[in-house]
Amino acid sequence: MNILSIDTSASSFSLTLVKDGENITYVDSSDHISSETILVEINNLVTNCELNPKDINTVIYNNGPGSFTGVRVSSAIVQAIGFSNNCPVYGINALMLTAYSCFKKTNQSQIQVIKKAFGDKVFHGLFHLTNNSCTSKGSITTTNVSDVVIDQNYILLSDVKIILDEHKEDCLFICDFIGSELLIEYYDSYCSKKNKFDYKDALPSYAGHTI
Repeated sequence: MNILSIDTSASSFSLTLVKDGENITYVDSSDHISSETILVEINNLVTNCELNPKDINTVIYNNGPGSFTGVRVSSAIVQAIGFSNNCPVYGINALMLTAYSCFKKTNQSQIQVIKKAFGDKVFHGLFHLTNNSCTSKGSITTTNVSDVVIDQNYILLSDVKIILDEHKEDCLFICDFIGSELLIEYYDSYCSKKNKFDYKDALPSYAGHTI
């Protein structure tokens, strides 16, 4: 199994290629998301692993919410690879990845994530995690920060200044950079395995006005 994962949801991007169970990762920290650069680095990664692009048989990516341009770039790339190779694509929500990262570090199973969106808007979700599942309580929504209700039964994660200031004693800061290796771990832990390409799997989380 040759797996490529891509995370372009933040200002930097990372790529991980899994070959024969070994992870090889490339991280670009230039603060500039460029489809041309990403394609070059994917080609370098595949070539250095002595593979042909046609040898990739699973593609995973962070489908947002995050950098609008970055998520669109990776969505287009995974759609092209998935279609060309007729291999499954897995789009994983950024808030779920954030909750999973916290679960790994703290072993806390109930996590509330409040992430900056635009203006006074935030992305918001309540997540329940175990070693075998990651589910959301209700929908992952876009809402006004003033309308968010903090649930005391959940560990709180945020990158929103007003939330961090008001709950500084019990709010953990969301790191902007998630990374492609975490995508591999999430896929291994939670994703139901598929056999072929479906273009809907390559759509960003904001496609169709849903998260």
